[in-house]
Amino acid sequence: MTERRTFRSVAVPMAIWKPLQKIAKANNRSPAQQIAYLVDIAKDVPTDKQILQRYAAVLEKGAR
Repeated sequence: MTERRTFRSVAVPMAIWKPLQKIAKANNRSPAQQIAYLVDIAKDVPTDKQILQRYAAVLEKGAR
């Protein structure tokens, strides 16, 4: 039997669940594995504000 502290359940709105399933299927992952992958990537990413600032700077350089 799995230890209780190993996993947690997460509820996502159906509007998120359907695209999540498509993304996971395209990557040969379960939805849980896909969420784990996305979280693993996101943990090293700066805040949303910093991401938007960097993205804006890249767009500005491309417009030159």
